[in-house]
Amino acid sequence: MKIQIIKVGKPAHAAYEELAEMFAKRLKPIWKIEEHIVRAAGSERAGKELQSKLGMSGDPHQAVVVLDERGKDLTSPELAQFIQSKMDLGHTKSLTFVIGGPYGISDELRQQADFVWRLSKGVFPSDLAWVMVWEQIYRAASILRGTPYHHE
Repeated sequence: MKIQIIKVGKPAHAAYEELAEMFAKRLKPIWKIEEHIVRAAGSERAGKELQSKLGMSGDPHQAVVVLDERGKDLTSPELAQFIQSKMDLGHTKSLTFVIGGPYGISDELRQQADFVWRLSKGVFPSDLAWVMVWEQIYRAASILRGTPYHHE
């Protein structure tokens, strides 16, 4: 299964890019990983660009997870179970995580997503949320593989 991480807006500081790249390097031997940065201003414009990038036409082989403050909380083990369930279904070939920019995600994209995930009750800058998504996906991989990165 391929995992994609799509972020709206170029990161404001190189430190965010360095952290994301660190987790990307750790994940590449485990899963096929792709990253895309979509440059768009405003949630509606970004939503249209994201829909175009995602090809959200009801593709049964793609599952889309949108990050949004109105989403559902998942513990790290729950995220690992969610990813495992997508892999177990066999027909999900691509699991895509979408992080909006400063204006968030369009209502239309949020409604079309297969799952809406909230990292916390607090709201984070999109760059920080992007790094946290990378880390949580890596943590989920370590949980599924039984490696010692995640300690319960």
